[in-house]
Amino acid sequence: MTVRRRIMLLIVGTGLVSGFLFSGVVFYELVEQSFRLLDSMLEEEAYKVIELLKHEKGQPNLHIDDGYWIVIYDRQSSKDIFRSNLADFVRLPSVKPNSAVTIRHVIVNDASGKSKVEAFRLRAFPIFLGDKDYIVQVGRSLGKVEEEIRELVWGIPLGLIFSVLILILISHFVTGKILKPIGQMKDLARDISEKNLEQRLPVNEQGDEFNELALTINQMLDRLQYSFMRQRNFLFDTSHELKTPLATIRLAIGEICSSDIDSLSPSIRDNLLRLNHQVLRMERLVKDLLDMSSLETLSGLDLKPVHLTELLSALIEDYQLLSDARSITMEVNLPENLWVKGDEEKLRRAFSNLLDNAIKYNEDGGQIVIRAKREVTETAVIVVIIENTGPGVPEEDLPKVFDQFYRVEKSRSLDYGGSGLGLPIVKRIVELHRGKVDIESKPGVRTRVIVRLPGYNAR
Repeated sequence: MTVRRRIMLLIVGTGLVSGFLFSGVVFYELVEQSFRLLDSMLEEEAYKVIELLKHEKGQPNLHIDDGYWIVIYDRQSSKDIFRSNLADFVRLPSVKPNSAVTIRHVIVNDASGKSKVEAFRLRAFPIFLGDKDYIVQVGRSLGKVEEEIRELVWGIPLGLIFSVLILILISHFVTGKILKPIGQMKDLARDISEKNLEQRLPVNEQGDEFNELALTINQMLDRLQYSFMRQRNFLFDTSHELKTPLATIRLAIGEICSSDIDSLSPSIRDNLLRLNHQVLRMERLVKDLLDMSSLETLSGLDLKPVHLTELLSALIEDYQLLSDARSITMEVNLPENLWVKGDEEKLRRAFSNLLDNAIKYNEDGGQIVIRAKREVTETAVIVVIIENTGPGVPEEDLPKVFDQFYRVEKSRSLDYGGSGLGLPIVKRIVELHRGKVDIESKPGVRTRVIVRLPGYNAR
């Protein structure tokens, strides 16, 4: 779950719980207020009856609102002296004086003989007229009160649902505003790489937690940039310093082998050949390191039209002897007039690395398929596919093959002189040309490298 969703859930949850509690309090107060109002009406009606009794001098000749249930009885004789019209149809128990009681499940029979179940609120008041002691019981149906309560029962959940929707909208807006700086940091951090470490996160003057986070990340980027620069300079300087000694050693070995090779013992001769092989391997490694260092510091290219068909054809011809030496067949399908805009020498280096790998990591008597095509999309794209048979690359290693110095099988790479820089160089060159390179492999069957470059119309 995202941070935004967690914050929204927290806001909505807190609002919902608060809404439930507030609604409960409001509901309770409204219900109590309704009962207090009804009790006040009953009391008012009771005192009105008492005043009428006083006026009538205790004679039961009263005119009462039909909505009220009223019974007046003499406490001394325990006889009713007055019953309202409603009391003739509804039987309610006697209650203690000065008390208020809610009586439910009361059967009400009207004049037509129909019956229904209602609830009543009943109050009793004592009255003394001369030597007479009376009890006035006043009651009224709770039908209207319960109707109001039902409206509240339905209205409160609807209000809560509406409130939740409002909370969701508000929380969505609020979290968006709160997390906007984090989104900006994420977008910028996504663009930052080892080749683009000069970018920094914007720092505001508000002095909040986001500002502190941005400062911390910028300090980390400063350290990373410094570390990468030191590493890059070290590799470049070291590789440059190794060039001359290695060339001197290679020339010395070559001079010995050309002049005195026959006079040397077989063991010494074999050691010299192995030494020469390792020197050549180290020279290739040094060259790859220098090339990688120069490509990493390179931010752009002086792009010119390049006839890709001719470039690939020339490279294939150069590698034909190596493939023939191992009985590897090369199947070529290159359309005419494939043009790209780029650096011809660097493109030659990229495709040379791919052809070299296709032969080097192939099996004797294997096959290499080289084909290209023009894809018609929103922008013209030239697709070059180089496929070879051989051991292939395990699926778990595919995401790592473009990492510097990564080798699928170190022993095999050492045998073939691999440095772990060939594919990273290819990737960097292709990216500098605003292209993309991918690799697919089915171990024991084939390995396929797909290069996509922006096309160019030379006409």
